[in-house]
Amino acid sequence: MIDIVIDTCTLKHANDPNSKYFEHSVTFINKMFQNNVICTMDEGFALDESLNQSYIGLEYLNHLQPGSLGFNLIVHLATTNRIEFVTKKIPNGRKKYIEQLIRNKKDRIFLSVTHNSNDKTLASHDFTDYQKKKRKKIFKDIAIKIVTAEEIGANL
Repeated sequence: MIDIVIDTCTLKHANDPNSKYFEHSVTFINKMFQNNVICTMDEGFALDESLNQSYIGLEYLNHLQPGSLGFNLIVHLATTNRIEFVTKKIPNGRKKYIEQLIRNKKDRIFLSVTHNSNDKTLASHDFTDYQKKKRKKIFKDIAIKIVTAEEIGANL
């Protein structure tokens, strides 16, 4: 695996022992610390919130507590040049497909960035917008894999 897009909730769950995803998120993050897989996000990310122009980066900065495992991973990836930046713009046909399938505009951005990544893999525990049937349909139609931290763990 070369790269992965990481949904904010996947990182947040590592800070919530009451989450059913807690252990898998912690394991996922620890593996990311130890490997060379790149985190892909939209262009313009900066750890300094006043300089940040990335939507995904803004999600991380707004929702991950400084000092938390997820936040520390993002800082580690940023300071070791393990973040790749891609445009969130995608071809109109794919954009319309995603807009019709995914209601939440924020989740569309994660999917668009994943579309432009190398491995086209999104780690997400969001089953509200990415239900199991939608995950299968998205993979079948546009070859984007949406997986949980547990599912991706073996590939890291």
